Amino acid sequence: MKKAEATLISWLIIIGIIVSSFTWLSERVGGIGIGIIVAMIIGLAIFVNIRKTMNDQKSFDDLARYVFNNRLHPDEDRKINSKLARSNFHRAALIRNLQIIRDSIDIALSSKKRDTAESRMNLLLERFEEIKKEQSALISFEVFDEISNVIQKTSIEFNTKLYYNIAVGYIEKAESLKTKKSKEKYLDLAKDILDEGIEKGKGNGEELKRVLLMVEQAKTKSETYGT
Repeated sequence: MKKAEATLISWLIIIGIIVSSFTWLSERVGGIGIGIIVAMIIGLAIFVNIRKTMNDQKSFDDLARYVFNNRLHPDEDRKINSKLARSNFHRAALIRNLQIIRDSIDIALSSKKRDTAESRMNLLLERFEEIKKEQSALISFEVFDEISNVIQKTSIEFNTKLYYNIAVGYIEKAESLKTKKSKEKYLDLAKDILDEGIEKGKGNGEELKRVLLMVEQAKTKSETYGT
């Protein structure tokens, strides 16, 4: 007997068993009973599928939270991206955006270089806008809301940190120099950047004024004692 014939016979036997079972069951419970059983089977299948989908969504939400709340090692980043790229391209793209946003938040709020801080802030806002328009359906509303709140808080904090960090960089530079002229040059730069931040009024003015007072005191000391 050829393989194709054996396969055909096997399928005929299976179909015969199904038909016989259906006929036997129909004789026992009738058409209404069959309908109820079929409805129960369909309902169970739908329930199992919904449960599976919910579990899958929860797992992905947990991954999105983990990536967004932790600055990962590049090797771990690549491992996550590689795995998702093979199974779900759209999810992989979302996770990559979250990784970029996480890195950009850390850099934007800590860099003492204005160009770097501002470019990173712009980048994270661009990637969040992409998530909002094209990828928000991939995560639950709760997770998206968490991300949105962090972005909003970061935007507010950035308006303080930008000027604060740059000023601190100038102050540290002034402290490393020996000549009065060089010290005062960088203290003046620190004062200018703090004045700009205070004038714009978008950040924590009290914090910027506190640092400005330190700069003015350091400059007075330098002018008085030449150190």
